[in-house]
Amino acid sequence: METALMRFKGFTLWCNPLSLEIISEEGVADYNLLYSGELKEYTGRKCRTVKGKGVLSGKDCVEQYAKLYSLQSEGGKGILSLPFEKPFKAMFTKLSVLADPTPDTISYSFQFDEASCENNKVTEIIHKVNPGETLFDIAYNYGVTVDFLVKLNPYVRRPDELENIKEIKVC
Repeated sequence: METALMRFKGFTLWCNPLSLEIISEEGVADYNLLYSGELKEYTGRKCRTVKGKGVLSGKDCVEQYAKLYSLQSEGGKGILSLPFEKPFKAMFTKLSVLADPTPDTISYSFQFDEASCENNKVTEIIHKVNPGETLFDIAYNYGVTVDFLVKLNPYVRRPDELENIKEIKVC
């Protein structure tokens, strides 16, 4: 089985990071009650954080890093697609060079923070279909399988023809 590559705002990493940590926590509030001890209250799912480390290599590693730096510098929200995860809206919050780069190798670390957890629910992502686009194109752009999109969009009769369909639910 081939693993999908990591993508952000339509940009695909040349290879997946060496390490990838997806931090998903449940929120709990602690209250000290006068004379009756402590109370713990569930406050919902916290926004996820994605951290990792990778290596860019080859004669164009400086250009590869420049593209990552540009994505991180422009800020804003985008769709983050990870191997084995549903895509979600995130912000590219940190990017660092880890060691002295060589002419053909740059080690880096990164962090993405989930953009919103309104009401502690995962935000629904809707893609507006462009003329001539297929479900295969959309699946590739978001780093998901066509089967996954078909399950979310049961009204799609043919994944290779979306002429009368205006929107596709991505997650």
